[in-house]
Amino acid sequence: MIHAECVTDQLRRRKVQKVCYIMSYRCPDYIRTRTLLAALKRIQNIELSEAINTSRAFYRYIQTISLLLLIRIRENPELYILGYRGYEIFIIVRFITIGKKLVFDHFISPHDSLINEKRSIHKSGVLDRLIFCYEKLILYLSDIVLADTILHKNFFIQKFNVLPEKIIEIPVGTDEEMFHASSLPFNKKHDDFNVLFYGTFLPLHGVDIILMAANVLRDKPIQFKIIGGKGRELKRFYNLIHGLTLYNVCHEMWAPYDTLPQMIHDADVCLGGPFSGTGQAMRVISGKTFQSLAMAKPTIIGQIDHDYGFVDKENCLIVRQASYTELADKIAWCFENREKLHSIGENGYALYKERFSIDIIKQIFQDQILY
Repeated sequence: MIHAECVTDQLRRRKVQKVCYIMSYRCPDYIRTRTLLAALKRIQNIELSEAINTSRAFYRYIQTISLLLLIRIRENPELYILGYRGYEIFIIVRFITIGKKLVFDHFISPHDSLINEKRSIHKSGVLDRLIFCYEKLILYLSDIVLADTILHKNFFIQKFNVLPEKIIEIPVGTDEEMFHASSLPFNKKHDDFNVLFYGTFLPLHGVDIILMAANVLRDKPIQFKIIGGKGRELKRFYNLIHGLTLYNVCHEMWAPYDTLPQMIHDADVCLGGPFSGTGQAMRVISGKTFQSLAMAKPTIIGQIDHDYGFVDKENCLIVRQASYTELADKIAWCFENREKLHSIGENGYALYKERFSIDIIKQIFQDQILY
């Protein structure tokens, strides 16, 4: 009996399963998509089709839906994965994939982001209720929901009353072909201690916390390189720099994505964050954290209320959320203990491989989603 069960299990695992990954986003190569696709492509017994836009304009929706229809007719996959972000086209996708298993990557809650983070929609208004109901409908109609952390999973369960067994946690990971511990040439051109941060300046990032920490450290030979920003947040960023008269902050509006590994490599320490203390900041591990860890770079992260193996001054540097004084103290500690940073970076890389790598994501797919 046991032997028969083993044979059945082996046959099930050898069976080729057809999977379709769907996405329609202005950033078709977004990191979440890169890591999920990389993991799926490492699984030998699946046939993977992709309905992914190349256009960044409104036409992207038509393009993705057209590709999905062709795949449904020609390939008829058993499993569909609607990647971030699929909110706008979810109902159409659900209709096309009816009768098949649909996995929805609920990477970010639109309701939480618009109401509580960006505060671009009035709380308790009509739009508030409409967005909440639509998001709850998406989660109800999905067969499986992906979340990036256990904290987000618990948030979705409590806020939208989603069945716990329906939500599977998959870490963000990173593009390991680009971000990996390597022997890149070191391009440091001066003796200052260099701190790197890059991002879109979303509220959860806490860029104001970083600038206030830079102000505390203004008399030390510590230089901050900050890349990114747009819109209202960029204006607030410049106002704060000018208000504090910061000369130890170098800002660049944009850097090509493929130059980030070299920038991480050249920095003495990287700011993974988030630091703001908002609800979302308390539930996530940022993409830039994974990128820095994968490159064995000492990384300062904002504390979250779950044990992911992060140990302060052992495999990363941890600071309380919304505390610029603690961030400044931790950067100063790094400056004064530079001989310890290499070991912290190596241990951070080991933690990444153990808990967050593409191989870990692949294993989650195999064990909890496929078949």
